[in-house]
Amino acid sequence: MLEKKIATRSRLLRAKALAFLAVSFLVSLPRPAQANDLATESRGPYLHNIPLHDVQGRVISPPALLSDDGKPQDAKTSPYSTAQTCGKCHEYENISQGWHFNAAQPNIKPGRPGEPWILTDPATHTQIPLSYRGWAGTFKPAEIGLTDYQFLTNFAHHLPGGGVGDPAKIDTADPEMGRMQITGALEIDCLICHLSTGRYDHEDRFTAIKGEDFRWAPSVAAGLGTFASFRSAGSIADQWHPGRPVPSTLPAIKYDRARFDPDNNVVFQVTRRPPANNCYYCHTSETALDDSRWHSDQDVHLRAGMICVDCHRNGLDHMIVRGYEGEAKDRTVNDAMVALRTRMIRRDSSMSEDEARTRAGQQLESEQGEIATLSCRGCHMSGRLGSPKLIHRGLPPIHFEKLSCTACHSGPFPASQPAFVHTSLAHKLGLPAQARGKNTAPVIVEPVFLYDANTRIEPYKMVWPSYWARLKDGKIMPLLPREAAKEATFPKQETTDAPRDPYFSEPFTDSQIQHVLQSFPDDAAKGQAVFIAAGKLYRLDRTTLVSEESDFAKPYAWALAHDVRPASQALGARGCSDCHSGDTPLYFSTVVARGPVDPTNGISKAMWQLRGKDNTVASVFAFTFKFRLLLKCIVFSCSFIVLAVLVHYGLRGVGTITSSKSQ
Repeated sequence: MLEKKIATRSRLLRAKALAFLAVSFLVSLPRPAQANDLATESRGPYLHNIPLHDVQGRVISPPALLSDDGKPQDAKTSPYSTAQTCGKCHEYENISQGWHFNAAQPNIKPGRPGEPWILTDPATHTQIPLSYRGWAGTFKPAEIGLTDYQFLTNFAHHLPGGGVGDPAKIDTADPEMGRMQITGALEIDCLICHLSTGRYDHEDRFTAIKGEDFRWAPSVAAGLGTFASFRSAGSIADQWHPGRPVPSTLPAIKYDRARFDPDNNVVFQVTRRPPANNCYYCHTSETALDDSRWHSDQDVHLRAGMICVDCHRNGLDHMIVRGYEGEAKDRTVNDAMVALRTRMIRRDSSMSEDEARTRAGQQLESEQGEIATLSCRGCHMSGRLGSPKLIHRGLPPIHFEKLSCTACHSGPFPASQPAFVHTSLAHKLGLPAQARGKNTAPVIVEPVFLYDANTRIEPYKMVWPSYWARLKDGKIMPLLPREAAKEATFPKQETTDAPRDPYFSEPFTDSQIQHVLQSFPDDAAKGQAVFIAAGKLYRLDRTTLVSEESDFAKPYAWALAHDVRPASQALGARGCSDCHSGDTPLYFSTVVARGPVDPTNGISKAMWQLRGKDNTVASVFAFTFKFRLLLKCIVFSCSFIVLAVLVHYGLRGVGTITSSKSQ
């Protein structure tokens, strides 16, 4: 027995000695390059067969199939972190400065006004355009009392993460932001755009976000596993207060073992060139609200085989090109961009830090000029990507000074009234819901022809704000739906067509508006209670309801770019009468302010009124085109007569000269 113990002890000592020598040898080897220094430098995609990392940077290794005592065990462990996993090789911090993520960052130029987030509440008929970028006609969330966390819970369903969802520092004392110690941050989810399999599950991500399972959302959406708890992180945070220790038993992800290889690596099939379907989740505009979708030809560029990122390009900084003229003036070369480019230059050369920074700045400034070639006009003028040159035979050049390219080529063909349109951001397109109808809030219409910053006619989408507010000293303060509901009594809105209108869109009557305004308590410090809707401001004059057009009720409009129609379907393809007739939509289409009131009570204006033009000039000019054919005949006839006279007297002159020489 003693000899057996001695032999066992001897084997253990030899094993420890060998382990020590092996570790010593590995430590003495040169360290491999950091992941951030590695690059394939190939146009071919790199096979992302990589380990997953959690938010602490630890490699995720699901537990073995069987425990030490032979019992089956689930593959439960922490959710993966995109910042820690993708960020091992990619510049996560620099990517977070990109256009899709930087709206709330200071010192970022807002650029041309784009689609806002619209805070919508059916019960109070609220629809308030919001934007961190400060575009005219929108409110910043803080201006109406909406915190960053509340903004996140309202709109994260179509946010790619980052921005307010992934703050640089979590204020642990804040009762809302402190919840992120439980819920985790909503990191940039790279796979929303870059997964090439079409298997990203937005519905699962939305379900996770509704439960404030922000940290777990990327894992379940990518199909790596399922949320392994009957309690959401949000419900746990409801029973926890900042300042207390964070619970040690937060929910886990039950991973799909089939996704892991023997080395615990996972394959992500990603692409640098996201397909259009990846873009459509956030960038769909749908005017075919019934069963007429099959009539649509979609965008001519997509039909030709192009994809969105052929024009909407970006570098490692993810400052995606938006594609409008003058965009280069709205883009700023910032320190983060220069720092990233400096690292790239120094990686491949022996330049000093100062030299590389100078070169980086020069490169970035020169690239600003390339942005101009990725607009409609810039691409077709330069012939980039084989685009046909702008010919427009028979079209006077003044049209290119007065009209944008999109005025003739983008959106649905204009009619006597703009069409209703649903968008992904406003109507949660891409997520299953009850049937959305024409009255589903927020009500957005297109095309509306307005002047752009260069006083050219351009098509726009348009939405009218609707909210309850306090008016004091000429300033208005919108009320959040929950605040309005606390102060006033709202009538129960009955719907007349539940299958097509499940969103309580039955409009308020004047008597209902008056009743709600009367139910607001008088408060001189806060100001008078008012209602903004359909281009008007409603208020009480003692006991009488008064409505009037107001600057506070002006619509918010943003440029319409897609879908692009080919030349054969452009405005003007059928002749001059498309734009120059007595009923052309370009001038005389009627735009009715849409909102939660009877349409007959809202503001109604023609296109020429919205542009501030004179109806007489537009009508007279259009009237002259009735005689255009006759005018052409007269001009050609007169020209022929003048030519005949010139030829006649020219021949007589030649004859006279000839006869004089012969004598």
